[in-house]
Formats: sequence, C-alpha cells, structure tokens
Amino acid sequence: MAMILDAFVGRYIGKLSEVIDGEISMILGVKDELKKLRERMESIGVYLESAEQRRHTDKTIGIWVKKLKDIMYDADDIIDRCMIEGWRLLEDHPSESVVRRPLSLFSCFSCIKFQHKIGYEIRELNDEWKHMVEDTSILSKLEPTRQGDQVSGVNHRQTFSMEIKSEIVGEQIEEATKSLVESLTKEENRKCRVFGIVGMGGIGKTTLASHIFNDERMKQNFSIRVWTCVSQEFSETSLLKEIIRGAGGNYREAETKQELINHLCSTLSQRFFIVLDDVWEKDVWEDLLRYAVENTTASGRILITTRNTNVAGNIGAEIHHVNKMDTDSGWKLLCKIVFGDDEEEEEISSLKGVGVQIVEKCDGLPLAIKVIAGVLRSKERSNLEWNKVLKSEVWSISQLQEQLPRALFLSYEYLPSDRKQCFLYCSLFPEDYLMDHDELIRYWVAEGFVKTTGGDNLMEDVAKDYYRELIARNLLQPCDEFGDLSNLAGNYCKMHDLLRSLALFLTPDESIFIDNEQPHNINPSSKIRRLTIVNIGKEVEVPDIIKQQKCLRTLIIRGSSPAMMVDNKLFEKLAFLRVMDLSCTELENLPDSVGDLLHLRYLNLGRSNIRELPESIGCLVNLQILNLSFCEFLNTLPKAITKLCNLRCLFLEGTPLTHVPKGIGKLKHLTHLQGFVIGHDDRRDDEGCDLKELQSLSQLRFLEIDRLERTQPAGAPALGNSSFLRTLILNCGQPEVEVEAIAIQRIDKIYNELSPQSTHLQKLEIHNFIGTGFFSWMMSSSLAASFPNLTSITLDNCISFLQLPPLGLLPQLKYLYINNASAIKTIGLEFFGLHASSAATSFPKLEELEFYWMENWEEWSFGMVEGVGEERRGAPKLLPHLMKLKLERCPELKALPEGLRHATNLQELSIVRADNLKEINNLNPSLKSLEIWNCRRLEHVENLDKLQVLIVGLPPSTLTSTTDADGQIEPLPRWLVELLGQHSLEEFKLRCSLSLLKTFLKDGPNWLIIQPIPQVEIDEPLHPDCGSSHIWYTKDPPTFEANVVESEESVD
Repeated sequence: MAMILDAFVGRYIGKLSEVIDGEISMILGVKDELKKLRERMESIGVYLESAEQRRHTDKTIGIWVKKLKDIMYDADDIIDRCMIEGWRLLEDHPSESVVRRPLSLFSCFSCIKFQHKIGYEIRELNDEWKHMVEDTSILSKLEPTRQGDQVSGVNHRQTFSMEIKSEIVGEQIEEATKSLVESLTKEENRKCRVFGIVGMGGIGKTTLASHIFNDERMKQNFSIRVWTCVSQEFSETSLLKEIIRGAGGNYREAETKQELINHLCSTLSQRFFIVLDDVWEKDVWEDLLRYAVENTTASGRILITTRNTNVAGNIGAEIHHVNKMDTDSGWKLLCKIVFGDDEEEEEISSLKGVGVQIVEKCDGLPLAIKVIAGVLRSKERSNLEWNKVLKSEVWSISQLQEQLPRALFLSYEYLPSDRKQCFLYCSLFPEDYLMDHDELIRYWVAEGFVKTTGGDNLMEDVAKDYYRELIARNLLQPCDEFGDLSNLAGNYCKMHDLLRSLALFLTPDESIFIDNEQPHNINPSSKIRRLTIVNIGKEVEVPDIIKQQKCLRTLIIRGSSPAMMVDNKLFEKLAFLRVMDLSCTELENLPDSVGDLLHLRYLNLGRSNIRELPESIGCLVNLQILNLSFCEFLNTLPKAITKLCNLRCLFLEGTPLTHVPKGIGKLKHLTHLQGFVIGHDDRRDDEGCDLKELQSLSQLRFLEIDRLERTQPAGAPALGNSSFLRTLILNCGQPEVEVEAIAIQRIDKIYNELSPQSTHLQKLEIHNFIGTGFFSWMMSSSLAASFPNLTSITLDNCISFLQLPPLGLLPQLKYLYINNASAIKTIGLEFFGLHASSAATSFPKLEELEFYWMENWEEWSFGMVEGVGEERRGAPKLLPHLMKLKLERCPELKALPEGLRHATNLQELSIVRADNLKEINNLNPSLKSLEIWNCRRLEHVENLDKLQVLIVGLPPSTLTSTTDADGQIEPLPRWLVELLGQHSLEEFKLRCSLSLLKTFLKDGPNWLIIQPIPQVEIDEPLHPDCGSSHIWYTKDPPTFEANVVESEESVD
C-alpha cells in the first residue's frame, strides 16, 4: 500500500493541529470533536510501525491495518473539506475574526448546513477510531515504538549527493563483458548472429548487457546501436517504432506492423547492434525482427536477455548463462558499495564474519547484495547493527511471492516510513519506464508523502533527499535521458523489474496499472486510490468500479489517440483526486467540471494539445503545482488563475502565451515561476503583467521572465524581496528590426533595476540582451559578496556587450557558457576580476568554460608581462580546476592565452572554426582529449605526450581534394602527423575527403600511422544519395572494416 500508517497518521496529526489551533475549527463548531480525534490518533500512533511490519505475517493484523487505512483516507478528505470551507468563510470576512462578528444571512445558512454535515461525519469518524483503539485483540500483538526507536534515514557518516555511484559491479560481470564483447566484435562471414544472456531475475543480466552496450569497442564496431526493453506485455508496433527511432530512422506515417518492419529494414543500412532486454517470448524475434534483419544490406548482432533458456534456444541464440555470485565475489561487491574508497582494513576485517553470512543469505543475486549493501551503509559500522540485519525475521517470511528475494523486502522494511511511501509510488509506472526525477518528487509532495520543514528548505528539497536515498540504497537505478543505466544519480531513474514486482505486491489494494491493449481485472473488494492508464483511446475512460468507489487520489494517463476527450461527468466521480497527470497527450480541452476537484494538488497538462482552460480552474483552491509547459496551442490563460491561492509551482515555459493575466502577484506561495510573460502581444498593457507583480513574491526559488523588453522601469528593485532565489533566467524577445536608442536606454534601466538580492542564487541565465552594456549589479567589484553561491552562468546572444563582467571573482562558479557576444574584441584582466599586481585566485572553482559565435573576438589575455613572456604574480592560480574548454566559431581569435598552461586540471579542449588560429600551444601537457574541426590556418600543435583522444575534422578545402597538379597525394597536415605519433593515443577519429580516407586502407601510405592506435574511426561527410564511406579499426581485438562508396557503388 502506498500509505504507510505511521507516516500518514503523523503528518495528519500535524494537519489536524493546524485546524484545531486556528479559527477554522471554531467557525465550523467542530473543535471539541477534532481534539477528541487527535487524542485517539496519538494514543494509537505508537503501535502503527509495528502494525505495518506485522501485517504481512498475521492476517488479522493485515485486515485491521487495511481498515484503519481506509478510515485515515476518509479522515484526510474530511479535514480537507473543513479547511476549504473555513478558508471560504475567512475570505468573505478578511478584516476581522469571524468568530467575533456575525456572518451574513447567506453565509450563516451555508455555514450551518455544512456544520451539521461535517459534524456528523467527524462524530462517525471518532466512533470508528474508538472501535479501532479498543480492539485489544490486535493491540496486544503489537509492540509500541519508543521515542527514538523509529527507523531513521541515513547515518551521520553518509551523505548522498547527486554523484552517488550506483552501477558498481562485481568481477564476474567485468570478465563476462570482456568475453562477450570479443565474441560480438569478432569478424566473420555470417550476416547476423544472435546472443542470449540467460539467468534468473536479479542476477545481473541487464547490468551485463548494459556494460556490453556501452563498451568502447562496441561503439567503434557498430555505427547503429539500439537498446530497447521488451518486457512481458509489449505492443508490437510501439516496440518497432522504438527500435526505428533508436537506429536513427523515421517511420513517418507508418502504423501497421508490416509497414514498420519495412521501415526498420531500410533503417538498418549500417553495421548494427540491437539489445532486446527482458524477452519472455520468441515471437519478438520470429514475428518482428527476423525478417528486417535478414533482408537488410548491413551485418549486425542481436543480444537478448531472458530468464528462460528455452526462449533463447528457440530464437537460435548463442547462450551465455549468468551464474550466481560466489560468496567471495559477493563480499567484495558488498564492500565496494558499503565502504567505497575507504581503506579501513581493520574495520572491514572486523565485520567480515557477519558480512559474509549476510551475503550468503542473498543467495548469489547481485541485486539482493546491492540493496542489502544500501541498508548496511545507512547503519553504523558495528557488529551489533549488522547482526540486527542478519537476524531479522524478514529472511524467513513465507508470505512473499517465490520469485521475490527476501533481501529486497528486508531493504524495504529498513526504509524510514516516509521513504517507503515514495518507493511504492514508483510502481505506478510501466515496467522499465524512464522516470523524471523532478516530476517524481512533485508527485510525492502533492500526495503528502513529504514532511514539511522549517527554514529556507522547501518540501521539494526534502523530497530530493528522499530520492537520493532511494538511489543510494539501490532501490532506484539512475539513468541518462536515453534510459541507459548511469553511474551517477542525475535527472532520470528506473526501477528494476523485481523491485517493481515487490512494490506491486505490497500495493494490491490501493494502486493499479492498466494497459488498454491488455486485459485487466480489478478486485471488487479493493479500494483503488491510484491509477495509471496507458494507450488510452479517444476518451478518458476509468473503470466503472473505480468511479463507483469515489476514492481515487492519483490519475496518470500515458499515451492517447488524437483529439482525446474528457467527459464532463467524469470528474464528478473523481472528486477526491490529488494528482492528475494528462501530459504528453492529445487532449484539447478540459471540461468545466475540473473546477469541482477541490482536493487537487497537482495538475500536469505539459506538452498536451490543450487549447483553452476553463475559468472554473480558479476554484482549485488546494492546487499547488500547475504545469502548462510546451503547450503549443495554448495562447491565453483564464483570469481565474490568479485565484489559485495555494499555488506553489507554475510552469509556462515553451507555451506561446500572448500574456499572463494581471494579479499573479497575489499568489504569495509561489516558489517556482517559469515562463512568466511580461506585457501583451497586442500591447494591451491593461491586461498583461509587469515587473511590479514580482515584488510581493518573496518565496520564489526559481524565476524565468520572458519578453522583458516589454516592461517599464519600476523605479525600485523588482527582485528586492526575492531573498531566497536560486535560479534566475532573463529573456528578451528577438528584435525583428533595429531597436531605437530610447528603447535601448529603457532596457538598460530595466536590467539595472532588477538587481537580485539573493545570496542563495546558484544559476543565472541571460538571453537576447539588447542594452548598451552590462548592468551595474554584475560589474561590481563586490560580486563575490553579492553572489557567493552562484555556480552556473549562461550569457546567450548578448550582442552589445563590449566587456565581460569580472566573473573570475565568483568563488563557487563551476560552469560558464558565453554565446554570440559579437561586440567583444578582447578578453583580459577585467574578465578575471584581478588587478595586475593581484595574487588572488581567479575562477577558483570553474570546471567548464565554453565560448560560441564570438565573431569579432581577436585577443584573449591572462595578463602576461609584455616583452618578457613571464607570468604576472598570481597567474599560476588562474583556473586551477578548469577541466573542459570549448571554443567554437571564433574566426578572428589569433592565439590561446599564455597563462592557459597553468590550468593544470584541463582534460578536454575543443576548437571549432577558429579560422585565424595558427598555433595551439600554451597548454598543460596533461591534456587527455583534443578536438579540432575546420581550423583552416592551423600549422602547429605543441607536444601533448599524455593525449588519449584525438578528434579531427579537416576543413572543406581539404575535403574536396587531396591531390596536387601531378596527381600526387597531398600529405596529412604536419601537426596531425605529429599528434598521431603520440604513444599515449588510445582513440582517433577523423572526418576527411574520400581520397584522403583511402590512404588509410591497409595498402595505403597512411596505414602504418594508425596501426598502433587502439581505436580508429575515419569517415567522410554524408552524401545524401549514396551514403558515406568509412574505416573502422580496432587493435585489440583486431578488427578492420572499410566501406568505400564511389558514386553509387560500394566497394568493401
């Protein structure tokens, strides 16, 4: 169940106290009854953690818990209604206490009617609680939780940043990866080979396949690489579309299976590698992929993972069995996760005895070892604490499904109660679904799973900590935006199918996932609180039994038919919804009845086809999160949006709004305002907002302003009250004509007045600034004191800047991106914020520095002493942490600065279209990666004896011809020949003309130059009609593939 009683009741008591201690309970005449309810909840609260734990092993306790949860959901709805009605009465009489002043006649009758009804419901609720509290047959079986005994979060020795390493593997995985990669890349005449990784759930099949997929040798050998998860229930057409997209193809209007198979056949035009993860039936190969693979012109490899040996055998796969981990390997894996890089051998040795016994209980399953390791690293490193885990009765629980390892359930049991709710909620999404970290935490907040916190922190901040902890405990798997498993906890995650099965097992009575393309059954005795529907038709249809129960709290729709509709009567049956997600659907309109969803906290219409919002949306007094981002057909918002008094997050970015209605400043709880449009497209100033609206929004953490040029100077700092601001994005529109001088002066004044006063600011973006120069609050010598926590700056299309601000003064700046500052000709000491005699460190934390489209930039200086060539005092302290430098389309830049050699941590340098650059020097020799594209006048690159990766694109003049008048092949540029002679080089990529590419063939004059390099990839620009020639070479294992395209013919 997504509700965990002790967490839910604890939060509810706090909510109840807020009502009791305020005026609402007195207005409604329910104060005494609510106090009685609170006392009963507090008296039973100490038993709830024990009840949650025992419900799996004692059927009578399970029934008692289920009944109590139903009562708690009803109680939550009742207190919500009390608060809504109380707010309404207080809003009607805001000047003084309603308790001391008689109500109007209409309000009086309305209040009496509501008092009678709500009073009756609360008395009934009290009676139900009385029966539950007096049930000694249950309470006698439960153990009260003493203060301080509750399961806590992570111990004080652990902190979970977004850099948590999750995908740690054992030696067996590493050895198997090496062996299978060699087999997959081995050259032979067979057009296609199928490999199968077979093993039980949780044994590491997907982990092994992921390591193979991301291996550098696979990237070198296969230009098309596709990963897709099949799962037990899959749509044939959706799977084919996913593979076509992954292979870089376009299925256009194709919808039938045969049409898509034909598209896939033509898409697989180059050597391909396709992973089919979690295959349950041979049909996915026989009926979908076999024809396309056998009829394409290219060769390739297919890798499947499956639990069933027969499936792999029937497909004809060469099978690799993943065996269980031996105890020694399991102990090493557990140590990697628990102890990390700590070399506390004595401590590790002291815990080995009990640790090995815990590993043995995991039965050789890497997933089980990982999640148990997540539990252990949240505890003190002592034999006492580890023995508690070893001797837990959960290891012997018999009620779990057979395929679910007990270690997984134990790791769940050791979660703090509020995190349990968050973990269970993730089962609402389809198998292998890519969950967005930001959306996930907003769901948790809206459902009330997150504890409120004091101080500057928001509930979203607390929820992020919950997310990090679930990652750290290996209960969620971090991935990148493409769904590939990642070592770092970033913006996306997945849930392992066994962990999802556990969550589904624990939530059968509350949550359900429905695929409309598959049959489904709902237990009539269950009360469904959360529902996800995928592949919905033209109308949102909720099963009748759920509508009859009238207790749904979450509705998530994924995928829809064109012109999807919502019937006006549907919301009458879903009156208690807290979360409604209709994003990425074809929905065009919401019915007026959406205003009846008074309990709604979260409404997501992002990337839908919504065209208009009804005025009734203003009735959603509990709404906290409204997402209208990237709704391409939505041009206006209803004025009633300014009545959403509890709104905290409003997302409007990417939506072509003509204006935002006046009155947004009344939404004083806003913490996140994205895509706030200034003014009106039709210059109706009486309707659009100006900057003054922001002066009352003191809780903002994230602010993005659009069309800033349309406002008028406010005469005061518009952001003067936004002292908690963390992210600020300022956008002007692209000027269509030359801007008048008076308008430019106005822009200057507007930006100077913005003057953010937040020392919490972490991210600043400025786009399309058209003023005369930088604003005073960025040019100040006290920049470090004003913005001590600023870590990321983007200056985009600021065409009038003559000088960059002293950004080197910022103590925490890590990322700096500057694009199209076309007026800048020189960058020198002013950029670093130092005087010539200064010895202070400039850019002390900067890690990434990128310059793009700097068309007039000629000189870059670190402040060297002229004529002597010696560094000024303090130069070695410039850019001490810089790791990545990128210069793109800086055609007038003549040289890199001499002081760059003091950037001793520089690992990656990329230079693109620097047409006047003749030398690449002044670099620290420790550089690992160098990328050079189309630098026409380049003559020399200094010695880089630690260079590992070299990527080169020769300029177009070289691409067209590499032969002189006598027909002799022109040599490679000398600087390139010298770089290719570096013994440290591990990877070389080159784009060049066809005739130069031929010189690298095995019988060509340049073959010996590339032969010692471990990985080589050479190609020519793609020809629209006949494809592209290429050479792919790896030294170990030795492979060489050449495809030389002459006009429309191919020669291998």
